[in-house]
Amino acid sequence: MSAGKQIVVGTDGSPHAGSAVTWAAGEAHRLGMPLRIVTVFEQWADVRPHDAEVHTEQEERAMGVLADAKKAAQAQHPDLEVEAVLRVGDAVEELTHQSIGAHLVVTGSRGRGGFAGMVLGSTSRSLTIASGAPLVIVPEQGAGSGPVVVGVDGSEQSDRALAFAAAQAHSRGVALKPVRVVTEPPWFGPVETYGSWLEGIVVEAENDLERQVGPIRTQYPDLQVHRTVMRGHPADALREAGKDASMLVVGSRGRSTARSMLLGSISHGVLHHAPCPVAVLS
Repeated sequence: MSAGKQIVVGTDGSPHAGSAVTWAAGEAHRLGMPLRIVTVFEQWADVRPHDAEVHTEQEERAMGVLADAKKAAQAQHPDLEVEAVLRVGDAVEELTHQSIGAHLVVTGSRGRGGFAGMVLGSTSRSLTIASGAPLVIVPEQGAGSGPVVVGVDGSEQSDRALAFAAAQAHSRGVALKPVRVVTEPPWFGPVETYGSWLEGIVVEAENDLERQVGPIRTQYPDLQVHRTVMRGHPADALREAGKDASMLVVGSRGRSTARSMLLGSISHGVLHHAPCPVAVLS
């Protein structure tokens, strides 16, 4: 298989990983790209070299996981070019290496632990920062058919997330829904002061969002863009906006929540109980 653009998906044989493989296969088929399925296991036999049969059993199980995943992908899309790759080592390091030059890296929203913990927890946190390609985390329920939702906060990284989301929406033939979240402060002053102040923040956010999406409207004149300003906790608001979405896009960093948004800890909050595939741009 060539080293050109491809979609990489990590699997550990868990149900969530199965959903990731299914989604990745569909995306590879849609885009006319090859699919690379990767599984990684730690060589525990290194701890006790005389127990080489442990390594053999691990390898056989991993090869079975790969074979099942490849079979499932090609059953869905018989003409899809699929490569199965077995690696020994650290899951984050190996998937980071596989991400170089990839179009997307895809994982499930949970794993078996070990190769685990694919994604949430330390593996996902590391991958959202280390991946050399956009990382898509797929929940067990898969994706809806609605718009591509993207969280924006005016930061440079959210500009990249917006550009990625717009390209995704355009290629899928669905609407783009940029979302700005205004986080209300944890204190309450006099309503005549507090209320007007908050309304001013919302208006400012709406104006900022319109300026941020201006270049997208120019680049994709036929793309439906439904910009939305929401009030509340960013992670909760984005999960709500992502119901029935084709994809929810966030950056792995952004402005502080005092400026209303996103990312960093917020992006990880979005991943928990995500209603659709979540793309995280580092």
